[in-house]
Parts: sequence; structure tokens; C-alpha cells
Amino acid sequence: MMRLLTVLLCLLAGVAMATPPRVTFSDDRILAATQSHFYVLRDITDNLGSHFHGLHDQHLIEISLDTGEATQYWPLRRIGVNHLETDDFLFPGAITEREGDTYDMMEVLRELGAEPLVPSPWEVEDFALVEGALMKGETQVLTPFAIRAAGRAQLAILRAEYPLFESEEDYRREDRIDFYDLYAEGDWECRVGGAGQTLSRITERISLIPLNCEDYNLSGLWSFHALIIEQLEN
Repeated sequence: MMRLLTVLLCLLAGVAMATPPRVTFSDDRILAATQSHFYVLRDITDNLGSHFHGLHDQHLIEISLDTGEATQYWPLRRIGVNHLETDDFLFPGAITEREGDTYDMMEVLRELGAEPLVPSPWEVEDFALVEGALMKGETQVLTPFAIRAAGRAQLAILRAEYPLFESEEDYRREDRIDFYDLYAEGDWECRVGGAGQTLSRITERISLIPLNCEDYNLSGLWSFHALIIEQLEN
């Protein structure tokens, strides 16, 4: 993760720098679950290749406990951010609510009958990444490619949404965020997040393990949850 931290420090370094690289973030936090799906709050931030302006949006994402795939989403906020309303760099910046349908998150969760969840650091202590694979103790539970597949299954649902205000002329294709691509060149560098969740169904136990990843080209940082399913004995 040090490469991306270096990029972030450069982005904050100041006004005198040339146009910064485009960097996009996607961060998932578990909120609630039913017996068939779990729900995350997804924060999307995009610096739009600027020191001073960007996007910061939030969506409620539904993910299937059977397939690990995102199945629907509800936009919550669509925000434009200006960090230079005065001559100083401001954080937080001044925000503008952008046009587009939005929903009340709590109302949606109530209608779905989803129970609130509180992830715990205890749920991830047996998991680690070794040479790109996810391990539980001495057992490999996800290969590096399976980690990519899990990420794509959860992230790709918003692919058509971003970037929102961009044409092919605005940015070269190689500058656009594309961490949805399973077969993109370059390795992913991931780490296990700080708090996970375990859910129980009649015949199985499901561990939701947070993974924070970046790609080799430093186009962004994103998080999602690996689903590890253990069958329970009757």
C-alpha cells in the first residue's frame, strides 16, 4: 500500500505541482444483512485529476450471500467537492449536491427487513494474505484470481456510473479507472481489513472478510468482502 500512500502525499503537497494523476477510491462498510443478502455503504471518491475539485458519492449496495455478486444499489448522495473556495486548501471542502435520484438509506433497510450489523476485529484474526492468496490458518481459501473475481463481482455494478461527467475527449482511456477488469495487466496488492463479520444460516457459516486492494498502475484503492462459506454438520 506504500505506493498509493506516496501518491496521496503528492496530491496533498500543494498548489505548485502540475496536474496530479487521476485517483479513484471505492470503500465498502458492512451495515446490515438478511438471510439472503448483506448490505454495504459504498463511498466513491474521484479527484478528477485535480488538486482542488472532485466527486464524493455514496451508494447502498446489496450483495448476494449465495453468489457474492452485487445485485442492486441505491444512490444516497451525489456530491461535487471544491477544496479551494478561498486561497487556501480546505478539507473538508465546500460541497454541491449533484442532480440524480437518491434514496433514504434507513428507509430502504427497513423495507428490506435487514438487521444492523457491527463488524468485529475478532472475525478476521484467523485470516491472512500469503503471496496474494487468502489463507485461513494453513488452508488456502481464495486464490489471487478468485480474489479478483470476488472484487469484480461486487464492484462492477457501478461501472456504468463512473466517471459521471467524462467523455472520451476528457481523459485518455489509460487514465480512466478500470479496476473492474479481471484480466487487466498488473498485479493487485491487497491486505486484510480491520473488522469482518460472521453470519449463520441453517446449514452454513459465512465469513465476510474485508480486503483493501490497489492495482499496479496506482489508478485507485478499493475495498470489498471475500465470502468464505463453511458447511455445518447436521
